Amino acid sequence: MVNLSAKRRSIYFRGYTTAVSALAVNRPDDNFASPTGTKDLQRLPRLGAKLDRSPVFFPGTQLRHRIREALLKGACKAAGGQLPLKDHFMLIQGVAIGEMAKELSSVSMAGIVEREGGLRSVNPLISLGGFWKHAGSLGVNDWIPVDSDQQVYYLHSKMRAMPHKRNEELVDLLSDDDVDKLKRIINEDGEIARKVREIEEEIKQAKKRYATASSVEKKQLGDQLNRLEEIKSGIKSEKEGPTETLVRPVEGYEAICPGTVMKSGIDITRANDLDLGFVLYALKQISKRPYVGAHAADGKGEFALDWEVKTWSDDLEDPITLGRVKVGLLDFEIIPENGLSTLQDALEKAQEAFVDPGKYGLDFTAFNPQTAVA
Repeated sequence: MVNLSAKRRSIYFRGYTTAVSALAVNRPDDNFASPTGTKDLQRLPRLGAKLDRSPVFFPGTQLRHRIREALLKGACKAAGGQLPLKDHFMLIQGVAIGEMAKELSSVSMAGIVEREGGLRSVNPLISLGGFWKHAGSLGVNDWIPVDSDQQVYYLHSKMRAMPHKRNEELVDLLSDDDVDKLKRIINEDGEIARKVREIEEEIKQAKKRYATASSVEKKQLGDQLNRLEEIKSGIKSEKEGPTETLVRPVEGYEAICPGTVMKSGIDITRANDLDLGFVLYALKQISKRPYVGAHAADGKGEFALDWEVKTWSDDLEDPITLGRVKVGLLDFEIIPENGLSTLQDALEKAQEAFVDPGKYGLDFTAFNPQTAVA
């Protein structure tokens, strides 16, 4: 049997993610204008230049966040149900707030020599996730479509409609006064939309001229843009109904097509059995709802994982396959290989650790590497 406790080693999960439903993200820095859409179109990130023809990928940070979130919930369970907000920030985002920020700001990692009995052993969760002065040992790869030549994305746009016009039965659920109010909102919505479009067109033309304008002209255009934005805000604020126009086209977004198979994986460096177990614990919790990315309201984001787990360190002549892990909606499975129960044993140990951290000498609220001692 491979005894991870005896020696820390790197663990590699490698295999494939399948997009069960379409996968989309909402990261403004990925957006770009092209013949297929405006700068406001939500794009998938690209490998290389921001062009339609560049291969797309799905960022592994989405899954990494889900893993850290699942581990935070486990830590809250260990603490009896809740943890302070400062611990939430550290365990999910690796960000210190309040008094903890003051404490850790004075910690110089340059003088820290990490030992087996240090912070990584006392708090494996912060060891996996890391914080801004303490590198995380968990790495999550981006999901790269296997067939990079295939059109793995599509454009999805929609028209936002007035719900009471789409389904007139809803009108019967309103009082007479509210029916009159709804009529006013519908009438003003169209008029306001026309006025706003006219202002936005003026803003668009002014921005075009700004790029090639002289310094004096830029000052004048800047003042004009400010006035136009104020006018637009004023028009919207006069509405009786919602500030934004209800009946209007909504910019589409790109999404990786359902059924797309992507290369994926995660690494855990210098892992012991608890580190491995906590990652498996998180994956098991994620299987309750394996969704990532944006547009969940459109049913986007469901995925399935199928990974082989291997290790190979200096004390091994050849790499060893520890087993396979499969994650799907309401489905989590560990498939042992080579007669090893390493994965299942590690998972059970992590589950025990969340019930009784003291049994393993753990403290999920320890974050200072200078004071943590196992």
